Amino acid sequence: MGTEYISPQIRLIGVAELDFTLIAKSGFLIRSGRAKEIMGAADVEPLSIAKTYIVDNRPYRIRVPYIPGSSLKGRARSLLEVALGLDLHTTDGKIYYHMRVSRSNTIVHDDPYCPVDNVFGSMSVQPQAFQPSEEGTSPYSWFVEKCWAPTRAIFRDLFPSQEFIKQLCYAKGGCESVGFDDFVEEKSENRIDRVTSAADPRTILRVRPDVEFNGSVAFLIFDLDVCRRKECDEHSKFKDSIKDYPARYYLTSLIDSLILVEETYIGGSGTRGYGNLKFSNITLKFQNLAKGEFELREIVRANRLFDVRKAIEGATVFEELRGVACK
Repeated sequence: MGTEYISPQIRLIGVAELDFTLIAKSGFLIRSGRAKEIMGAADVEPLSIAKTYIVDNRPYRIRVPYIPGSSLKGRARSLLEVALGLDLHTTDGKIYYHMRVSRSNTIVHDDPYCPVDNVFGSMSVQPQAFQPSEEGTSPYSWFVEKCWAPTRAIFRDLFPSQEFIKQLCYAKGGCESVGFDDFVEEKSENRIDRVTSAADPRTILRVRPDVEFNGSVAFLIFDLDVCRRKECDEHSKFKDSIKDYPARYYLTSLIDSLILVEETYIGGSGTRGYGNLKFSNITLKFQNLAKGEFELREIVRANRLFDVRKAIEGATVFEELRGVACK
């Protein structure tokens, strides 16, 4: 008689889409290594890419700064880790952070409702390491079978908005006149030796204030995120923070992390005035896959993340999902 194979029991039942404009309120820098390779260039400059924009039905290839989705995701995750007071550890002896880790047949930080691990992701869990054996059932079989699901939040790269490019083209008399210099400012910095008073100057190019970026984050909702499972409740210290649905808790945690980014900074030198950003033109849309919906429908439109969070707290979409997926 064969042994039953343990594998995750999950179903993707919904998708939420968070779209927004991100406005630079101060200069910011997510640095590129390119500047030091060019003779006479600034010592440091921001990441950039050549991107095609359509203005008045004509395509233009313009070199623009951008914000990698990984930069926004990493900053949001790190702030939420500290805000929740989560344990930090290292896997390489260099970088300390919080992450659920699967090692051999054990799982470190196995809380099934941890918003950081579930929203931002963790290392993969290999089901074969937790199968029943001659020694008996794995103590983590409950997690693998009932409480594991992939990363919920999918961050996309942010580029200058179409409207910002259009207005810049009009202001310059045509898109042919728009170049990378229109997005950046030069900032001179200086280090002073406290003993000799010798100066160590350098020049930095950073993205200038008022540049607008379009951004989006997709958010996956699985059946276990609305159909609570007793195995997950029994092993979580976060269960009392979840009023009804884990999905609602995860989505508000995502918004909380972005609020923390807005209240602090992104990129380098944030404690010296860099990286102040503002979220605006925010929309949250939802798709009920369990009911066969193929179109995203708008749940809320706002100019503040706090208002989006409030709308999520009162949203009925989770009840809709539960009514279809938890039968």
